[in-house]
Formats: sequence, C-alpha cells, structure tokens
Amino acid sequence: MLIDQMEQALQAPVMEAVIALSERVQTLQDNPAGRIYTAYRAIDQTLNLGYCDNIEAISEQLSHCDFVVLASRRGTRREQRLLLLTLKEIGIKSSYSENCFSASTNTLSHLRHLGWPLGSLKQRVNSTNMRKRFNCDR
Repeated sequence: MLIDQMEQALQAPVMEAVIALSERVQTLQDNPAGRIYTAYRAIDQTLNLGYCDNIEAISEQLSHCDFVVLASRRGTRREQRLLLLTLKEIGIKSSYSENCFSASTNTLSHLRHLGWPLGSLKQRVNSTNMRKRFNCDR
C-alpha cells in the first residue's frame, strides 16, 4: 500500500518534468540557431544575460556598448526568462536593464550553479578562496 501511495505522489512531478523536457526539445528543434549567452563589460564589471537567434549579430550589437560575448550555447527564450525570474527570486537585482547584472562573485556563483554559460568568468568563481570559508582551523 505504501509503495502505491509513493508511486501516485511521484507521478505528477515526473509528468511535469517530462512535459518540460519535451517542450524544450521541441523549441530547440523549431529554432536550432537559438542561443543563450553571457556578455561582459569590463569597464563597470557588468554582465548581460540574454537570448538571441543570431549570435554574430548580437555580438556586433553589444560591442557598440563595450560588451564582449564570453560564452553561449543552444538554448531557448524560455530558459532565459526562467533564469531572470530565478535571479530576481533569490534577491539578485538587475542594474541597467532587466538583462544586466553586476559581475559579483555571488551572482557568478549562482549562474554557475544554474548551468548558465560563463566562459572565462568560471575561473573567477573557481578562484575564490574556499579555504577561508570552510576551514575551521583558522
């Protein structure tokens, strides 16, 4: 009886995951050029997190604002919207526009955990001194 109850309790979350996955696959098939990206402006250490259909065009457009696209991967507009919503919910505020954020260690760490493409900024997250945080002998 307990196993039947556990199976029933798991059916809804599993179905939601299957629907979300199939929706993502269908969107990627419909728009194979769709990409999510991270652009960085060194002057004020600002990130631009976005979605585009043409990465070359967006790179050129962002370069006019001194942004450099550091990393991108196949993705969907929905994935970008969910990321922006998640960042807002965990208390990371945008700066200039809804796509722009400070490139703080905290923001980069969350982006890394959420699987967002970071390129060379991953090294910045990984180079933080974790020993200070977790070493009880100090």
